[in-house]
Amino acid sequence: MKSRLNQRKIFLVGTLSIGAFMFAQNTETDTVKTASIDDVVVTGNANPKASIKTSISISTLKPKDIEQAAPRTTAEIFRTIPGIRAESSGGEGNSNITVRGVPVSAGGSRYLLIQEDGLPVLQFGDMAFATQDQFTRFDSFVSRIEAVRGGSASVFASNSPAGIINFITNTGEKRGGSISQELGVDYRNYRTDFNYGTPINDDTFVSVGGFFRAGDGTRKTGFNSNVGGQFRMSFMKKFENGYFRVYTKLLDDRTAAYMPMPIGVTGTNEDPVYKSLPNYDALTGAMQTINLQKDRAIGSDGNILESNLSDGMRSLSKSIGAEFSYNFDGGWKIDNKIRYSANSGQFLAPFPATVGTFAEVLGAPYSSATYAGTNTAIDQNAIYMRMHLFNTKLNDFNNFTNNFNLSKKFGGVKANVGLYKALQNVNMSWQWNTYLQEVNGYNARLVDVRNPAGNLLTTNGLLAYGTPAWGNLNRNYDTKYDITAPFAQIEFKATENISIDGGVRYDLGKVSGSFAGGSGSITKDMNQDGTISLNEQNVYALGSSITPVKYEYDIFSWTLGANYAINSKNALFIRGSQGGSAAADRILFSSYNYTNSSDPGLEAVKVNKVTQVEGGYKLRSTNFFVNTTLFYAGTEESNYEATTQIETKNKYRSFGLELDGFYKLNDYIDFKGGFTYTNAKITNAKDETTIDNTPRRTPQFMYSFNPNVNYNKFSAGFYLVGVTKSYSQDNNKLVMNGYTVVNPYLSYRLTSNINLSLNGNNVFDALGITEAEEGSIPANNIVRARPIQGRSISMSIKLDLKDHL
Repeated sequence: MKSRLNQRKIFLVGTLSIGAFMFAQNTETDTVKTASIDDVVVTGNANPKASIKTSISISTLKPKDIEQAAPRTTAEIFRTIPGIRAESSGGEGNSNITVRGVPVSAGGSRYLLIQEDGLPVLQFGDMAFATQDQFTRFDSFVSRIEAVRGGSASVFASNSPAGIINFITNTGEKRGGSISQELGVDYRNYRTDFNYGTPINDDTFVSVGGFFRAGDGTRKTGFNSNVGGQFRMSFMKKFENGYFRVYTKLLDDRTAAYMPMPIGVTGTNEDPVYKSLPNYDALTGAMQTINLQKDRAIGSDGNILESNLSDGMRSLSKSIGAEFSYNFDGGWKIDNKIRYSANSGQFLAPFPATVGTFAEVLGAPYSSATYAGTNTAIDQNAIYMRMHLFNTKLNDFNNFTNNFNLSKKFGGVKANVGLYKALQNVNMSWQWNTYLQEVNGYNARLVDVRNPAGNLLTTNGLLAYGTPAWGNLNRNYDTKYDITAPFAQIEFKATENISIDGGVRYDLGKVSGSFAGGSGSITKDMNQDGTISLNEQNVYALGSSITPVKYEYDIFSWTLGANYAINSKNALFIRGSQGGSAAADRILFSSYNYTNSSDPGLEAVKVNKVTQVEGGYKLRSTNFFVNTTLFYAGTEESNYEATTQIETKNKYRSFGLELDGFYKLNDYIDFKGGFTYTNAKITNAKDETTIDNTPRRTPQFMYSFNPNVNYNKFSAGFYLVGVTKSYSQDNNKLVMNGYTVVNPYLSYRLTSNINLSLNGNNVFDALGITEAEEGSIPANNIVRARPIQGRSISMSIKLDLKDHL
């Protein structure tokens, strides 16, 4: 019954699109100017062109649109892009991002890369505790964001077959800029953004920008958890047949990382009711606490590593890049982009390994429990957790990228050949500890316990130096990835109205290095008080056994597309593609022979493959546009997830419909929105009980809608962003309910260059669950889930610097 209903919905949308097509065919003239609503795009195609002329699905976000949507994290920006699912509940980084039903089987964005000025921030999108959005920040230095879904991404980028999100920055060619100050109204947030660009003379341009912020965000951590900023600069020199540009980025930012947290659930798996627990508000609470500020563990060098929990997700990035473009006689052109980034940081976040009542968490084998640092017995009616502190040191994630392209135009044909070269370091160490803590959303107290003999088993809540309940998960990764990828594309006009483009790419990756895991415990005076406590008798550390890594992988990718221009306002397109994403750190520690590229087990997991087909219709007019795309994606992948310690080898397929549109009613009112329908299924799996199930965290419908009013000096509107229900795990038992977030905005232009704004995010406090560790409701009615953040309201003042400097 549901299947027939969904088919009817697709039929209805398709009928409406055909109706729009027929209406457009009868319009009087085809010479209308569409530049205002049909942007020239550069991402995912060989030649910059208006989006209606491409055979890809691409959206452009302007800074004003992003500011009005009031995103609190980088990933929240992507929620308004059709086809893209961004689970932005983890804070400023550690977000899960995917496209068109392609699975999120672990974390990050395995099949979609984030770029800055056409080059990837990281070479892999799903590295554990080092996701791309962790090293990416939006600020006023960004001129626009382009997002490609599916299609040509497989040959225009490595390890990004499902899509590309490209942050394009200012060059200074247009004189002007701004300074803005943002203040949290109902939460602590102070942020300053600035940018300014100007021509130095007729052919030389400079631009600078960045931001700085401080506060604790919408979740109450008890300390300044969000502190840091970014600075960027660009210098550009144009000459008669081309240009040269050099730019730099300095990022040093500390933000809180949010893992799944305790949430109450009643009802049934099919119709659950999620709610906050006593003393823990799911919308504003945080497991971070002022009572746990320092953590000590054995570092990868064998010495004591002391970490400050206020560092949270610390992201350090120092980048320098350059671009060169030159047009030669005879239609020849050279383009080259190059960048080196020194990336490092840390990921510190509490994870609730076990949550329950006093008896479930603090009962046997413990005889008594008190709040840490006191003699006060704990409340036996409260809820507690055994917390694993994820302390991961990101020692070296440096990368180098160079993309060289040679193109030639002859007649109606343009051909491109090039070479992509990249180096990516993956050097990180895990040193995780176990604590006992009450479930409280603000400044939770730690818990000390004693054994029946009266001996203290904890030190200020620290139960174990390590995670013995999960085995010794102390780890050290030290691997290097060397990627060489020649590519070629060709584009030509088959007829006056039909253009065809195709491309191939061959990635050859060489992986070298080593990794080491834990192998037991040592005795160590961790707090250096001169005595050895019970938990210091078993300090988990790295073992002496080092596993070498030296193997190769290859990925052959292709794409073929066509665009049929019915007239200047109507176009049809179709595309097929295949590509892959290489597995990085997630296939280590899986007992393969990592020095034999032909090892059957390793061969089966080195590359994750995606095959896609899409076709659609694009309509443009003076005051509206509509993009309609039907899509199919087949995925074959393997994965390891740290929190569940489960290894998967699955095949998936998804198909659906994507809509993207804009309509300007008059000089005062306009609307834009997006809609995505996805039907996804697991077609093969290591766990055969999940075959034919819907992949976890995959909603059938995603939508966004933005009405906007501009009148005189006022501008007002709201963003409505939502998803329908999905399943928490592949077993398809526990449902995560659908939700809708409303983000209103109001602005007033005080003078010609001063603007006042008031923005809200999730103003109705929708409780949206983006992931849950449990696959069904447990007996104690408590799940560990990641909810979106609650209501936040901010106000800002912006000074435009047009001709004032």
